[in-house]
Amino acid sequence: MQDSRVPLVIGATGHRDLVPEELPALEAIVEALLKQLKAEFPDLPLRLMTALADGADRLAARVAHGLDIPVTILLPMPEALYRSQFAEPPDELFEELLDNSEVICLPDPAATGFAVAGVDPSAMETRYAQLGVYLAAHSHILLAIWDGKDSQAAGGTSSVVRFHQQSTMDCLSGDLRRSPIDFSEDESDLVYHVVCSRRDSGAPASDYAPGDACWLSRDDVEPRTADLPDRYRRVFRQQASFNRDLDALLAAVPAGDRDSAAGEPVLREVLATHSRIDQLAQSFQRRALRSIRLTFLFIALAGVSFIAYADLPGTDPVIFTYLLFLLMAIALHRLERRNEWYRKYLDYRGLAEGIRVQYYWGLAGVAPAEATRYPHDLFTRHQDLEAGWVRNVMRFVARKVDALEQGTTPDGLERCINEWVGDAASGQIAFYEQRAQQRLKRSRLTRRLTTLSFGIGAVLALVLALFQKELADGARDLGIALMGLLPFLAAVRQSYAHRVLERELIVQYGYMARIFGNSRRLLDRSTDAAERREILRALGEASMDELATWIMRQRERPISGSQLFQLG
Repeated sequence: MQDSRVPLVIGATGHRDLVPEELPALEAIVEALLKQLKAEFPDLPLRLMTALADGADRLAARVAHGLDIPVTILLPMPEALYRSQFAEPPDELFEELLDNSEVICLPDPAATGFAVAGVDPSAMETRYAQLGVYLAAHSHILLAIWDGKDSQAAGGTSSVVRFHQQSTMDCLSGDLRRSPIDFSEDESDLVYHVVCSRRDSGAPASDYAPGDACWLSRDDVEPRTADLPDRYRRVFRQQASFNRDLDALLAAVPAGDRDSAAGEPVLREVLATHSRIDQLAQSFQRRALRSIRLTFLFIALAGVSFIAYADLPGTDPVIFTYLLFLLMAIALHRLERRNEWYRKYLDYRGLAEGIRVQYYWGLAGVAPAEATRYPHDLFTRHQDLEAGWVRNVMRFVARKVDALEQGTTPDGLERCINEWVGDAASGQIAFYEQRAQQRLKRSRLTRRLTTLSFGIGAVLALVLALFQKELADGARDLGIALMGLLPFLAAVRQSYAHRVLERELIVQYGYMARIFGNSRRLLDRSTDAAERREILRALGEASMDELATWIMRQRERPISGSQLFQLG
């Protein structure tokens, strides 16, 4: 049975001309690293990604293979041409892994706008630079068997490490050289540096000795550490938690209902994964909403009990009911916080929508605006490490889609427009318009109930003011109790509406319906495929930006804040 969990991907890069005498020590260091990661993150199956070139690539693959860790092989060019680049015929390990591993062949750089400064787009330097960018962008940890010396060689180890940490590769041409400057910290810069010598250039850089190993990051205080920094541990633990939730979902869903996704073979896995994550988001949304509703119900019942105790005679025992409902609300609040239902709903909703964009961009053959950036780079890019595990999942899920040649998927462009964008009866346009109308109806109901509650309270107050002496004691007490109860219930309803984002979601759904509707009008006016893909690219970026902003606003909202308990 295929493992559906998202692995921890270690991208291997390094020199080809390793010193034979150092190989046993280097292998031992790599083996120790992989065993450590296996032990610390048992819910994150490991996967090695490598070009399987001579030297460091094949050393890492040999160790991973010996530990039964799957290998993804990246080919920077068609297999026959790649084989011709080796100084010696490939060994048995190369042939075995090539026959039994996942293989991803990167597209022609000329078709993706990828270029090395001063070099013909079809030259080998360009292909190896593209390989280095892809490897760095799709690895959760970059394993660099490197002498520590700086080099500008296209696709060289130094360039790959620099790109992984800084999104910069000086050998690239023009705008490709540097991605937009980003001052935030994220999860994409983690490197495990294993120091080696080289046959051609001798000993490593002066600050290193062969066999040294450490973690590298962009941390200003401790860029080099012996132990994995805690901030990356948090990202990996959240990714492991996602895997556990995914396993629980798959165990609960009948086998025949799991993977009903259809489409091109390279996209089928992405669509099936989106379906599962969408189910996860819905599951945690139901749990979060159930928790919210029960919490407000308990608060309302606690309020009713308190007002009855305070204003109605003979209700002294009701104080215990008040305490019971209040304790139940507090317990439910803590249960939600411990299980993180709301946080997981937000993250899984965001992840599902991010993968939806990846799928439809792949289906339509849409390329990101920059050849060195991928859709996962655009997701919650200003949220630092909070969404790091989400981007890690996106890196893995769309690894094959990101290697597709753009604009070549048969009839995918029209399918994308009709299925994703849609119209008033289908797609995202219909979805957001319907959701906006649903939220609008709920908001109107809240306003009516609030108006009715305060109106009845005002009438009761007037009656008590005018006819207080004529009313029996029981009727007067009941009226006073209702005067306190009705505004309280109205306040609870208003707080509930605020908590479930009635008004905010009207605005968000309306905005999303407008941008999808506007994009549909632009798409219908255009007959040029390249222009239509550009519209879909802009639409995907706008959709992910809005989703990221919404998640950031809601992530830290408490499930039921202290103001609710003050109502009691």
